[in-house]
Amino acid sequence: MKCPRPIPSRLALLPLLCSMVAAVSADDAPPLSPANIAASLLSVNIDGMQDLPITGLKMVKTGDKVVFMSNNGRFAFYGGKLLDVWTQQEIKDLPDIDRIAKRIDLSRMKLNIDDLGAVTVGHGKGIVLVFIDPRCPYCAKVMKDLQTLQARYTFKLVMVPILGQESQTVVVQLACQLASGDQTIRDAVRQRLLTQNYAGLPTDNPSHCNKAPLQKAIVTAKLFGLPGVPFLIAPDGRTHSGAPEALADWLDNQPAVLSAQPKKDNEVKSEKKP
Repeated sequence: MKCPRPIPSRLALLPLLCSMVAAVSADDAPPLSPANIAASLLSVNIDGMQDLPITGLKMVKTGDKVVFMSNNGRFAFYGGKLLDVWTQQEIKDLPDIDRIAKRIDLSRMKLNIDDLGAVTVGHGKGIVLVFIDPRCPYCAKVMKDLQTLQARYTFKLVMVPILGQESQTVVVQLACQLASGDQTIRDAVRQRLLTQNYAGLPTDNPSHCNKAPLQKAIVTAKLFGLPGVPFLIAPDGRTHSGAPEALADWLDNQPAVLSAQPKKDNEVKSEKKP
């Protein structure tokens, strides 16, 4: 069975990074406001790009201008300013790191979550994006916990296959079923994910299937720098890798009650790519 590749390498994302870099005219440079600079960084006319001997930073040449960008294209040094290109905001003080840089503000990004083949659970006002692998036990914990919060939040479950061949097979089959557009089938896929019951799924690659949403999901996961699954993005942009001790408390931005039992050093609450 031919399945989609796991989350792609940084090199595979180079065209995507290029699409987030600017062509700034030497004759008509825009005012150096964060919005104008960030907007200019969303057009492309790159003359050269070279890795620097600095972790996570690239030097990009566009015309006679030089921009220094993070590997995923999110942060850029331009005109003496540090910009969050995704949200078109300037980072200029330490509090901005937590307020902007450590969050993924989906409301400011041109990203339609449903284009990633998302499965919707709940009908609440707040949108919570959750990247999962269907076979991940810690994802199962999150999916169990979220079922009591459906009136307060709308959870968007996005599948990415990071746990090997079996996960890839399950993800492809479920993604192809979602692409059919049949609501009854979509409801069945949602129930399979919530219960992690994949019995009876075909093992052959579907002959006709729109894999574009799955491909977008994989690229987006890499772009966001997912360290593992589950990976959650709260309505206010806070992120969490792994299953929160108490999902409701985390979504409310409240500290979880500490367990009376000490955690083991090797205890983890996320699954990472092998």
